[in-house]
Amino acid sequence: MRRLTSLLTSRTKQFARRDNGGTLAEMAFMVPFLAVMLAGVTEFGRFFQTYTTIAKSTRSAARYLSNHPYDAAAKAKATNLVVCGKLNCGVGEQLVPGLTTANVCIETTGAPNPVTVSVRIPRDNAGGCGQPFVYQPIFDLGLMLHNQNFTLSLPVAPGTTMYYMLDK
Repeated sequence: MRRLTSLLTSRTKQFARRDNGGTLAEMAFMVPFLAVMLAGVTEFGRFFQTYTTIAKSTRSAARYLSNHPYDAAAKAKATNLVVCGKLNCGVGEQLVPGLTTANVCIETTGAPNPVTVSVRIPRDNAGGCGQPFVYQPIFDLGLMLHNQNFTLSLPVAPGTTMYYMLDK
């Protein structure tokens, strides 16, 4: 019995001194954390790319409208500039997936002659002009973290206002 106790004690001491597998255990703790960080950084990068793309397209549409006669044809071309980046839009040519002409809101100030031209994507439906555009993430961090309240499906709402340069 004493020999068995001695053998178990010596084996336990040898096991405690070895570092085999310690690195693997540390990696097992760190990999999920690093995966969530990678997904978060990727999604924030994609969100800012989407915002910047739409902001630049609203700027080019406002610039177009400020230098052309304000009529239905010019508004349609400006809407196409926001959605597709060119004056004539085809199917599947959106700059940002999910962005449609229904998301674009074009407004002017001053009547009967426009003073300023505003092109924007509304944040909500309160104004009645255009539908909001909501960013759709690839990685749903709320599901990864088991938290339904945490989501990166955020509204993207850039806009640009410019002075109307043509005199009528």
